Amino acid sequence: MTSTVERRPEVGSSPGGSSAVYEVPWAFTDEHLEWQRTVAAFVADVVADGAAQRSIERRFDPDLVRAAGRLGAFGLLAPEPHGAGADVRTLCLAAEEVATVDSSLAVTMHVQAISVALFAHLAKDQPALLDEVLPRAAAGEDFISFGLTEPSGGSDAGNISTSARRDGDDWVINGSKQFITNSGTEFSRHVILFAATGEKRDGRRAPISAFLVPLDAPGVVVGPEYAKLGWRSSDTHPLFFDDVRVPGTALLGTEGTGYREALAFLTWARIPIAAMSLGLARGCLSDTLRFVSERESFGRPLAGNQGVSFQVADIAAAVATCRVLTYDAAWKYDRGLPIEREAAVAKLVASELANKAAYTATQLQGGYGFIEETAATRHYQDARILTIGEGTSEVQRLLIARGLGLPL
Repeated sequence: MTSTVERRPEVGSSPGGSSAVYEVPWAFTDEHLEWQRTVAAFVADVVADGAAQRSIERRFDPDLVRAAGRLGAFGLLAPEPHGAGADVRTLCLAAEEVATVDSSLAVTMHVQAISVALFAHLAKDQPALLDEVLPRAAAGEDFISFGLTEPSGGSDAGNISTSARRDGDDWVINGSKQFITNSGTEFSRHVILFAATGEKRDGRRAPISAFLVPLDAPGVVVGPEYAKLGWRSSDTHPLFFDDVRVPGTALLGTEGTGYREALAFLTWARIPIAAMSLGLARGCLSDTLRFVSERESFGRPLAGNQGVSFQVADIAAAVATCRVLTYDAAWKYDRGLPIEREAAVAKLVASELANKAAYTATQLQGGYGFIEETAATRHYQDARILTIGEGTSEVQRLLIARGLGLPL
């Protein structure tokens, strides 16, 4: 590899021409398709330029967040009149399109959208709190973080040490959370915090409740930002809570039901992660199609080699598989059908195939696939978390196996 890097134009949102997109027309209405075109134009006009530099610099871009807010990306699942009252397919289309270029922005949008939806659900019987928080959160002006994961938790998400005890009319919270997205930005205002609100009994875990905690409350400390392999221009921090006092109205929903509510949301939230995986694989396909068509080796384009073209075909097959599984799950969820198996299958397969697509893209691009300023390298970095976040591949396999009746 030479010391001089050949600068190549980055991929936009269109995946190598219309023939590269595996269509699933049964999954969408005309409104869905119009929204997809709107987001694709936003990605091409606003997001694509600078995506590489933002990732290299690990730079969260507030102006880009404001632009996404004007697009309406953060309040898609929030009920009207504060949000769009849209369905999960709408959120998936946004996640897919943005992730073709910038997975960091895609996860920023995803976490805020599901956190806003969760807050609206948990606080549905607290109209004053809804009116106070929801409008700005749905507009993306105030971020709500999702505070579930703890240092001792990981895949064992119910292993929660953070505690909340009653003190008069208030709650006093102590503990810590880790890997919390959107928790340290200028927009970050609240965290939906999951904490134990009782004692362990008969060997069973303590009941877990959900609270809306202001991030500027006395005793809340936002730790240093993580230096991450991927999603580098997204915002991720640990949070620490030392005798944090919140009013009784900070309890969201019914005491002791927080973990059950979180699990219900995490089930369908795997589908937009599958959509992000799909978008990343599409980005790999687009970038690789361009590279192998333009790059010449031994006197002809790389694409003229069967071994190369077959590998590109494998990426295209991966994109098609991801698309069918993702929108099958989303379509079923939007119709109120059970999706426990579909969500697990879509998340498992799409995230694994996205990693394979990113590996192939970097391999085919040789030295350019090892340089941070190229799209293939960024996709490779961003793909790694997809088999971990929102439930690891191992957890998805466990869920699928249990659905088959296996004794796990």
